[in-house]
Amino acid sequence: MSNAQRSSDVVEIHSERCLSFALCGLGSLAAGWLLLHYTDLFIGLGWVLVIGGFGALCFALFCAMQARKVTGVGFTCPYCSTGNRLTAVPDDDFSCNSCHRLIPVGEGSILEVFQVRCGFCNHLNYYNAKSEGLICEECDREIPISTESGEKSAKLFRTYTQHDDDKQYELVLVSYGHKTEEVIGCLQHMLALNRNQVKDMLGELPATLLTGITRKKAEMLTAQLATHEAAAEFHPVA
Repeated sequence: MSNAQRSSDVVEIHSERCLSFALCGLGSLAAGWLLLHYTDLFIGLGWVLVIGGFGALCFALFCAMQARKVTGVGFTCPYCSTGNRLTAVPDDDFSCNSCHRLIPVGEGSILEVFQVRCGFCNHLNYYNAKSEGLICEECDREIPISTESGEKSAKLFRTYTQHDDDKQYELVLVSYGHKTEEVIGCLQHMLALNRNQVKDMLGELPATLLTGITRKKAEMLTAQLATHEAAAEFHPVA
């Protein structure tokens, strides 16, 4: 998501800043008051702490006001019909807050999503006009998708292809760049975790994201992370 963020995430960021600066401000005021009232040696330091404390409380108040000002644009998930609220009209795909599927976006609007069942396991899968291929969510077999007449409409081939590589792989996140919020959103969708769990994972790299997946799925997820400047590696499971 390049130009829009989830409204709840923005509110959470401002709220965290508000709480942090409020606690620091109160602590600084308390320390300054003690120095001013119980010692004559550190009066200057006491006034510095008092002024700094008031400044921190003012910034905390500003963060609280910013959180209250957050507005959003509502979008309905085509998979689960859950409402999602973003800070602006998105120009790229974003994950649903409920089902965590990637909602396709084209020219500022939600694209229509189609259903298809896997020819091997009969599991229901989804695709849209931007899809160039599918991997079954249940059995990890490839469901080829093609386009005709240069149009973006997708169609299921009559035959299904088998994987050439039957090994199981694990996907490991090695690093991430400057697009931290995009990486968090991507991992929330990929792993069905909440924001705090993902943030804890980013603080303990390298981190194993998934294990026991196929090579094609590992390659697809690695490429997806790379679009958000995050580096991942996949290795065969021993």
